[in-house]
Amino acid sequence: MKNKMMKLGLALVMGFAASAYAVDACTAGEMPLKGDAHVVTGSQNGSFPGSALSYQLWFDGANTSNGKKLTYYDGGLFKAEWDDTYDFLARVGFSYDGDGVDLKTKNFSLNYRYTKNVESGGAYVGVHGWTAKPLNEFFIIDDWVGDIESFGRKFGEIEVDGAKYAIYALLHEEGEAFREYTYFMRITSIRETPRECGHISVSAHLNKFAELFAGQSDSIPNLKGTLKNVALKFGNLSSVMATVEAFGDGYAKGSIEYTYMDFISNWYAEGSSSSVAGSSASVAPESSSVTPESSADAPESSSAAQELKPPADSSGSTTAMPQLARISSSDRNMTVFDMQGRVLGKVSVPAGARADKAILAKFGRPGIYMVKASGRLEKVSVTK
Repeated sequence: MKNKMMKLGLALVMGFAASAYAVDACTAGEMPLKGDAHVVTGSQNGSFPGSALSYQLWFDGANTSNGKKLTYYDGGLFKAEWDDTYDFLARVGFSYDGDGVDLKTKNFSLNYRYTKNVESGGAYVGVHGWTAKPLNEFFIIDDWVGDIESFGRKFGEIEVDGAKYAIYALLHEEGEAFREYTYFMRITSIRETPRECGHISVSAHLNKFAELFAGQSDSIPNLKGTLKNVALKFGNLSSVMATVEAFGDGYAKGSIEYTYMDFISNWYAEGSSSSVAGSSASVAPESSSVTPESSADAPESSSAAQELKPPADSSGSTTAMPQLARISSSDRNMTVFDMQGRVLGKVSVPAGARADKAILAKFGRPGIYMVKASGRLEKVSVTK
């Protein structure tokens, strides 16, 4: 019996881990532009209103802020534009104060799609961030334009999300460092072939960084190519953000616009798999634009993804969830999610009423929803 339960648990973990990025961002429809457009024109950091997301715009430009801006929407989509710049950085994602957070307590992933137009200069696109204690910079590069610079010494590779990434480290010293540190590493994981859409298992890269840079002393080159022997250790996470970095000798010009972005920062539940990020876009409800009733209902995520656990059918099987809910008539208070795991709110079902009709009355849109009641999670098809 114990063996059977272990196998069942493993099946649940494996089944939902596999579906964690079932949304194909390359073919999914464009996300609606939720909320207001916020335009940032000067170098600054800030937070999205009513969201766990943060943003950063920074540039070193020939003509100050002319032609350089970040436009972001409450739902996470953003557009970055640059002109006459030496170096330009626009980021949207998660930021943490103080000593940062332990990477083992998080499970980051990004589903994305964008269009870009780089007229001059070069650019890197992917996921960028910083660590604290010790200070490090990292960049997971999925796409690029222009010549690839030297990223330093190669320390290893990781094969994930259908491709190989080479991992490098470069030392920044003294004038390039800040806070109490006299140097920091820049760790780069670069994909073997560029792309403009897909899924990035961000935490897989972060865990690999922690494995490769575990506190040992070793030699890495600095910006001048001189080898230096330093302690190599990956720290706590200060920021993890979808990023474009553009560069050129004062003439870089271009733009990038995200049309799909689902950036997830789930926690690891003790003794279980990572949180579920989403499901197939083909069954996402029309109500995906519904705003959650309360931020208290949602964990930290651009899509407010919850940890969802699949139900077993009456035989104990872990087959696909039913198309219509079998919610008990005694289950009157339900939490409703869309098929990407976003908490839409709570529904109280009157005695004798059907769950699908109560959901339609509450949110006003047909589609496929997930409903959680009395510890059970089931799928509900809602029609008008």
